[in-house]
Amino acid sequence: MPEIKVLPEEVVSKIAAGEVIERPASVLKELVENSLDAGATRIEVEIRKAGRGLIRVHDDGRGMGREDLRLALGRHATSKLNVFDDIYSLATFGFRGEALYSIFAVSRLKMTSCLAGADSGYSLEGEGGRVTAELPAPPVKGTTIEAADLFFNTPARAKFMKSDAAERAQLIKVVEEAALANPGAAFRLVIDGSELLNLPVLPGGMMENLKNRAAAVFGKSVYGGMAAIEARGEGIAVYGLVSRPDALAATRVNQHFFVNRRPVASPLIRQALYRGYAHMLTGRHPACALFVELDPASFDANIHPQKRDVKFSSENEVFKAVSNAVYAELLSKQTASVRMDERGGAPAFSAPDVPAYRAPQPAASAPSAETASLFDNPSAAAEPAPAPFAAAPQAFDWRGEDLSYIGQLAKSYLLFDCAAGLLVVDQHAAQERILFEKYLDEFSKGAIKVQPLLVPLEAELSRSQMETVLKWHDWLKEAGFELDQRGPTVALLRAAPALFYFTQTAFAEFLGYLSEVLGDPGKAAEDMKRNIVATMACKKSIKAHDFVKPQEAMRLMEDLKRAKDGFHCPHGRPTLFHLSGGDIARRFQRGGAV
Repeated sequence: MPEIKVLPEEVVSKIAAGEVIERPASVLKELVENSLDAGATRIEVEIRKAGRGLIRVHDDGRGMGREDLRLALGRHATSKLNVFDDIYSLATFGFRGEALYSIFAVSRLKMTSCLAGADSGYSLEGEGGRVTAELPAPPVKGTTIEAADLFFNTPARAKFMKSDAAERAQLIKVVEEAALANPGAAFRLVIDGSELLNLPVLPGGMMENLKNRAAAVFGKSVYGGMAAIEARGEGIAVYGLVSRPDALAATRVNQHFFVNRRPVASPLIRQALYRGYAHMLTGRHPACALFVELDPASFDANIHPQKRDVKFSSENEVFKAVSNAVYAELLSKQTASVRMDERGGAPAFSAPDVPAYRAPQPAASAPSAETASLFDNPSAAAEPAPAPFAAAPQAFDWRGEDLSYIGQLAKSYLLFDCAAGLLVVDQHAAQERILFEKYLDEFSKGAIKVQPLLVPLEAELSRSQMETVLKWHDWLKEAGFELDQRGPTVALLRAAPALFYFTQTAFAEFLGYLSEVLGDPGKAAEDMKRNIVATMACKKSIKAHDFVKPQEAMRLMEDLKRAKDGFHCPHGRPTLFHLSGGDIARRFQRGGAV
């Protein structure tokens, strides 16, 4: 008996579906892109049970006749390719001819369509890749596709899906991205009977509609800190909205990149964005809806079945175009007042010296996205990576010494006379450590002291961010946070741990951070939860440039002495270092100690 077998078509279809259909959001993305490729100007999406129950997409596009309906459900069926070389000049989203075939293989599918002006439409129904009914339908222009009971015949796949809240967040993000990328099409999203998005096309052109979409997707507070950019060069156009340098955020959750209106996850474009801000980032992150338009033949979106990755034929040219556009259109205006030409006339500026793009090399051991610190700075990706935090020298144990407070340096560092030497303390890092350990102790004992707020704090989030944060509602309550929701995009903080004090801005940044790093509460690793605590400690800690009174400085050091690790903040940075008398004497080329 031969050991090599030809797989049955049913098995082949399920394997193919696994390459394209990862989760409900994958289904929705493919259906929305098909609608856009069909020339739709209005797309309505209905979701039930986080996409497991139903994903329904209706559009007003060109529609299909009876024969095209039948062909559309077959494998390798597409209207976008004739010969292989057509791949390199595509101006559409889809082209593989696998999407409907793959969705059909793992769902109960109904597809209804009608050509404009036709006397009748047609409808096909089936499940698991098998057509069970073919019926006439009313002459309603466009196409409606309903994918129900997703993964009903592949229960092993269904087990790997995340919580309903996590899947809903991804579904909302698909519509948000599509709405940003296609300002000329109207979008409506209904989930479990509630309308979450309704974005019509308004008069005023593409950029005005993009601004309206950004205000709805990002929220008015984030959108209010954005500015429009536009730069068109030979073969490459860069345009969109980016944060002003005075309106940067704590995380990069509100970053959307598009190549020829296709949403992409491009390290090259992200690095170019950060490079364009030059020295203005200071460890913070811009929001953006950033578009790159270029000849379809100059990039390849065919390197991954889900078409999320993209490869450019001229990476350095794209990198320079993006970084120069951000700098020239935005940052030059921020520095114009101090960069005058020799004649004292109009402000002059020159684009930064942009090095050739270098693809990032994989690190020997990289932290997971879930455990990434709030302080991670992806802008460093465009420049040499910083060295890891150096451990504070511990040969000298200052905790048993008498300290005499000298004063504060640059309103950031506390100076103490200690054992004929100098102890230099980072006031912010030291209090981070103290609050972190106090809170962890209260949390482990189930004895967190909660302080109700007289006036609740508000934070505006995108709808997809809100879904992510709300699924952590119970854990956050256990952690001392009483969160509530007002409308689809506003989160309210009604109570917080007594150890921490949140300003309006800090609360908004904290929730933005959570929405970026949180996964499933039941499966989250302890080090990720620890990172959340560290972030809360940071929000309450004394900041650099805060004045510290002498008695406050001494009390801080007494608390630091009792910490389990007084040498590092929760993120691993040193809290202090000691210069002995000998160290100081050598600096002055003296032979002995002070």
